[in-house]
Amino acid sequence: MSRGNEHDEIRERLALFVAGALAAGEEDRIARHTATCPSCAAEIERWQLISGGLRQLRTPQPSAALFEGTRALAEAELAAQTERRRSRIVLTLLTVFSWTITIAGWPVFRLVTSGLLSLLDIRFRELWILFAIFSALTWVAGGSAAVLLSARRRHERRLA
Repeated sequence: MSRGNEHDEIRERLALFVAGALAAGEEDRIARHTATCPSCAAEIERWQLISGGLRQLRTPQPSAALFEGTRALAEAELAAQTERRRSRIVLTLLTVFSWTITIAGWPVFRLVTSGLLSLLDIRFRELWILFAIFSALTWVAGGSAAVLLSARRRHERRLA
């Protein structure tokens, strides 16, 4: 590496040297260079003055309003996460409920329609169509309940 390129490279890293942000080997290389280079040694002194002045500055503290606003936003986000978790649980339970009603409803539906159809003397070749309609209505009812519960909780949360 040529002497000029090495000098320029070291000069670019002097601020990091003063801040103590370099590896030990890199610091040794810069220390050796500044021992023989008066312009880089002067540059290090300037960076040390700046660094010392920065250390004397008071650390800014957030205002009470900023702190409270940030805390309120964090609490609102935690509440929203909790609400989303609850909504997922309710939706899962409603799905399980719908499947249970669908599966358990088939024997009941079969018993009721067989008895009712024989009384009315109506013969359907495909009883599954009626059951499919029954299942669809069950799913729509479950979905509607989930939407209504979610809307109610959101409304309650806005009022609180």
